[in-house]
Amino acid sequence: MKLTESQRNQITRYKIQIQECRKFIENESRRKKEKSEYYSAQIKNAKDLNTKRNYREYKLNSANNSNNLIAGKRREIEKIKESISNIKR
Repeated sequence: MKLTESQRNQITRYKIQIQECRKFIENESRRKKEKSEYYSAQIKNAKDLNTKRNYREYKLNSANNSNNLIAGKRREIEKIKESISNIKR
């Protein structure tokens, strides 16, 4: 079955959305690494045990937040791929 012009344009838009999601994932991964390094340095330089504990919690929460954002974008990519495959049917 041959795709219409409208369907081809829609697929193109979906592919652009996938590229944007992948850029977001790349940037979020970089930010996650930078935050982890920052909190590691803060933990290492902290004198007080309570402060160290707080930084460890911040580091863990930051990593979990980044993981959730990345997982959400990956799910979004999968949904977009499903939409593309539905158009091609």
